Amino acid sequence: MRYIKVLLLAVFFFLALVFFFQNQAALSQSIVLTLNLFFLPAMSSIALPFYFLIIAAFACGALLTLAFLVWDKVNSSAKLVKQKWQINSLERAVAKGKKQAEAEAARADYLQKAGKERQENEKAPASIVATADDSTPVAEK
Repeated sequence: MRYIKVLLLAVFFFLALVFFFQNQAALSQSIVLTLNLFFLPAMSSIALPFYFLIIAAFACGALLTLAFLVWDKVNSSAKLVKQKWQINSLERAVAKGKKQAEAEAARADYLQKAGKERQENEKAPASIVATADDSTPVAEK
């Protein structure tokens, strides 16, 4: 694609040069530009060759196009930075949520194991053992 653009640009400049060489007489004529506004006195430029006006218009168009392209690039770069910041923020939130979920799962596992141990201890029958110095039976866990 890049080669096609370069080729088209080279063809454009070649055709522009051919246009200027074939029309030198017509393009060399001098033109005086006049600006006549109703609320200002009329203003006139010095005599300028016609080819100068064409080149100046082309240069102005190229500069405006470049300015719009730079503006678009800066705008898209700003959006990209903002979206990367949002992505990082969301990734941190997800990591924090995972950490909290793991802590909750570990706590739930611990409580579940403790509950099972308690239930096993309650279900286990207490054995009765008599002590030598006392006649009352003692429950052993």
